[in-house]
Parts: sequence; C-alpha cells; structure tokens
Amino acid sequence: MEEKKAPERIILGSGYIHLGVFKKGQEIPEPQDFCTDENRYSYIKNGATLEYSNEIQEAKDDMGRVSKTVIISEDVTLKAGLMTLIGDTIEKLCDTARVSVSRDGKYRKTKIGGVGNRKGAKYVICFHHVDPEDGDIWVMIVGQNQAGFTLSFAPSDATVVDAEFKAMPNLDDEGTLVNYVEEILDYQDPEPTPEPDPEKKTYSVEQNLTNVQSTFSGGTVNEGEPFSATLTADEGHTIQTPTVIMGGTDIGSTAWDASEGTVTIGEVTGDIIITAAATPDESE
Repeated sequence: MEEKKAPERIILGSGYIHLGVFKKGQEIPEPQDFCTDENRYSYIKNGATLEYSNEIQEAKDDMGRVSKTVIISEDVTLKAGLMTLIGDTIEKLCDTARVSVSRDGKYRKTKIGGVGNRKGAKYVICFHHVDPEDGDIWVMIVGQNQAGFTLSFAPSDATVVDAEFKAMPNLDDEGTLVNYVEEILDYQDPEPTPEPDPEKKTYSVEQNLTNVQSTFSGGTVNEGEPFSATLTADEGHTIQTPTVIMGGTDIGSTAWDASEGTVTIGEVTGDIIITAAATPDESE
C-alpha cells in the first residue's frame, strides 16, 4: 500500500515547558503522556527554540578525486525563556542550588554555588506546542541547563530567565538526543480484520419411519439452524403420534404439529431422532 504523504503545516505559536527528574535506567514515557499540569515547569516568554548542530569530518585524497564525510559529534539544545520563577525553578537551572523553607513557613531560601554541592542531576524536559488546527507538537530531551542564568529586575519588563538545556543521549538505548512528535489530526484507526465465524457444529438426523414418508432427506443439520420435516402416512394408513428426541430430550410435545403433520424445531442444539409409524386403516 502506498504511504500517504503527510500534509504540510505552518508552525505558529508558543506552548508550555514540562520537566521531571531523570533517574538512571528509568523508562522515558512518550512525550504526549509526559506533559501534564503536575509537571509543568514554568510559563514561558518568547517561545522556545530547539537547536541541532553537528561536527563533520571529511577525508579526501590528495588529488581531490574521492572523499568521504562522517558525523563525529552532535549537539542539541532546547532554549526557553522562563517567566514564572520561584526557588524550585532556579534549583533545576543550577546544579549547585539548594532550596529550603523557614520553620515558620514565611520564607523560601535558595542557596546557589559551591561546587561541592553539585548534584549531577539530569531532567526530562519537554516543550509542548499547542496547535488545535494542525495538531500539537512535543519536543523532548534528557539533559540539564549548562548555560548558567541571568536574573534581572527591571522597572518596566517582567523578569525572564533564558534557560538552555543541553541534551544527553539518555532517551533510549540508541543514543537518541531528541524526540520530536507531531499529532496527526486526521488519523483514522484501521478497520479491524473481521474474525472468521466460528465453525458450527453439525448434528445428525436419524429418522426411523414405518409406513411413513418424510420431506427431509438429509442426514445432518447445523447447530443453531431451524429444522422442519413433514411426515406423510402411506396410502391406506394413519400416522400415529411420533416421538421426537433432540440431544437426549423428548421434545415431541412442542415439535410435533398433528394438524399439519410437521416436525418443527426453531433452533437445533443436539442430535435429532424421529420415530414415526403409520398403522393400516380399518376396513369398513
């Protein structure tokens, strides 16, 4: 089947930044499952930027006739301007930061610095771009802020801290640096393959007839199907009430219609045995 070409899209607008502590060996959730209100890190200003760069090494012969290039290193950085800030926000920007709350609960203290206080913490960071028209986009990395930060207090502008999270190859076992996930709004679940109908059981039909003819000439009937047979006495004979057994149970009282001379079963559930006899009519 030919693969359908994805529609082109215009990326316009900002989104949200989400963050969680990364633990070695943990299974990273899918970006669309990771981004929740509970782990929203900060509201952002001026959007977010994903930067990818690599270093190429080229080998070329002296005469310039043959060459080969290989990628020898890659870098991915996710940048965002953090607009809502508390000490907990700064703690995740600076690996030596420590946050505590005073005993009376009135003050939050953030200590910054002292290389001996480094934690070596890594974080799962995901930018969620919201687009109800073309579908959302998620950009996820595992990394840490390695650019420091500047905290400004201006009389007219809100404080925005520019964070630069450098990606590390911890998303999976393949060395992936970034997961870029797009929502497909016109996705349709493939129609499930219908399961084949279960094979029906077959039950035998045995007719023990004496001076009687039956319209049913077969020897079997499928489970669940109706069954009908008309019994007719030979000329000069009168049919007696037959016995009708299905699955070992006598159902003659409901299956036999004397006025029509028929045996009728609405739904077959077992082997059928019909025993019918006709006796000679008495001479006048």
